Amino acid sequence: MAIPGEIQSVQRAVSVLRAFGSADEWSTASLGRELGLHKSVVHRLLVTLASGGLLRQDERTGRFRLAPAMVSLGRRAEQSYDVLAIARPVLQQLVEASQETVSLCVLQDDHGVCLANVDSPQSMRFTIRPGESFPLNAGCVGKVILAFQPQRFIESLLSAGPLPRFTDRTLVAAATLGGELARIRAQGYGFSDAEITPGARSVGAPVYNADGDVQYSLVISAPSLRLTDDRVPQFVNMVCRGAAALSRALGHAAPAPAHQPSVRTDS
Repeated sequence: MAIPGEIQSVQRAVSVLRAFGSADEWSTASLGRELGLHKSVVHRLLVTLASGGLLRQDERTGRFRLAPAMVSLGRRAEQSYDVLAIARPVLQQLVEASQETVSLCVLQDDHGVCLANVDSPQSMRFTIRPGESFPLNAGCVGKVILAFQPQRFIESLLSAGPLPRFTDRTLVAAATLGGELARIRAQGYGFSDAEITPGARSVGAPVYNADGDVQYSLVISAPSLRLTDDRVPQFVNMVCRGAAALSRALGHAAPAPAHQPSVRTDS
């Protein structure tokens, strides 16, 4: 039975991809019989998925198999679920210590995406939802991840076009953003003050995987009236310790140490 709002062609494409969970390869005719669809419909679906890089066709047999891109996506999904299971206790501990909202975000293409969050128990709080996306040039979610990407990635982002602006504090000039990213790399954490949402502040630290790469940011977000200048160092210490603990849990042998430097809040 169709689900309201369901797109039939997409649903059929999903069925095609799921069929490769039970067989390494399919011919158009055999997959049509398996799915109960006319072979012309199945052929169009297979060709479309192949043109999108999700399937590949054997030139000799004409059969279709999953493309390497699907292996990569599967590994990313598996890794994300492992990260979530490992990260949740860290997020919960940070919320208990800070009494503010804590989130774990991941790099996806040219933006950051929230993987998991635990809301502050306080009635007035900054809320982030799983699946919500953020630009890489504004706020701790994005800036902390961006700061630790290869220089060619950063340059590509800066040259792609105007960076999104949300408030008068959003970093959109290449030189200004470049200086901020260098500061984050040097001190091991990021700070944001109303760069996306007026009245909101956040501190964040990079999370390293077993290969020493940074694909995640751990962030504490709060209203500026509670995350005051005198409390920022305390929150920086908490988020850096949490990120270091999560990095170790993910197999990173030498995570960046928890920092207790003099914290600038004039970015």
